[in-house]
Amino acid sequence: KAVLAASGQLTKADAVSVEAHEKEWNEIFSGIHGAVDAVAFQDGHIDFDELHSFFAINKQLADKYEMQCWTNAESFDRDMPIKFFPIKFEKLRLKLEAARAAGYDKAITFEFSHFMSPQSAYVQAHHLYQRYQEYRQQLTS
Repeated sequence: KAVLAASGQLTKADAVSVEAHEKEWNEIFSGIHGAVDAVAFQDGHIDFDELHSFFAINKQLADKYEMQCWTNAESFDRDMPIKFFPIKFEKLRLKLEAARAAGYDKAITFEFSHFMSPQSAYVQAHHLYQRYQEYRQQLTS
């Protein structure tokens, strides 16, 4: 799979099903159980309509093997091949809300420095950061 992903030829037909994902990660987690405290799956390979299913499986497996499960929300948009831009806040919020609904209590992002930092060259990143801060404040108030 790593070779296929590195080839630039990865298509929707090559996508991993929820069932295959569960089987593969159950096997991996059984091998690393006790050596790893937390896992954080990147969400870029998941269609928005499948977020809940993948997140639920990730959380279920992490709980089974006594690991914390965090979301690793991609803060860039994959809609344009090769040219990635900061994701719209509505999409980021959808991913964060799906993770919360699945029981995740921590979130990290890939790739903050380019796509979400107030110091980024992308003006959209500054706005994304500001919108995220507003969202975070709403959650804590």
